[in-house]
Amino acid sequence: MIGLLAEAELRKIVSDPGGFNDKERLVLLQERSQLDRWLRAVEFAFRRHYTIPLHLEIDESTTAAGVPTQNAVLSSLLREDLSPIIQDRNNLAHAQWQWLLNYKETDFTGRAEPPLNYLASQRRGAVIKHLADLIHALVVSEPTFQRDYASLYEAITDTRAKIDGPDYPEFASFLRSRRRMI
Repeated sequence: MIGLLAEAELRKIVSDPGGFNDKERLVLLQERSQLDRWLRAVEFAFRRHYTIPLHLEIDESTTAAGVPTQNAVLSSLLREDLSPIIQDRNNLAHAQWQWLLNYKETDFTGRAEPPLNYLASQRRGAVIKHLADLIHALVVSEPTFQRDYASLYEAITDTRAKIDGPDYPEFASFLRSRRRMI
């Protein structure tokens, strides 16, 4: 479900009339992987807001101070948080619940990861939602992105820190106690 959420968020961002033009949307949708579409959306947004031609890098010489760092942080978050979710979603879509297959689906490559518990799934979804909100702000409005960057980044890092947290047994116990009350 988190993979589907990520796909839906990307479509919302790409389709927003206040964001990309038709040519940019066409280029974005032609990217092979969903991760590449996300990364390209971030790149296009920075390039448009800071009028950086495609042949130049997004660096300190072509943007305002701090912008290259923001670009690198967003790209890193996408690679670290979104990439595994996309891969998990693809594995599930191809019925690879217990064993993973190679690209041609002709040989096993190893055991599949165990499914996430409820809290970890919920928190991964929250990270993706915060990340999508941050990128959507970047695509639509650079001033809004700059205004909200710190608070959304903090929400992402706080939620990421809790994904594999030790509080699941407490949560499960709470649910069991609630069930007895009902």
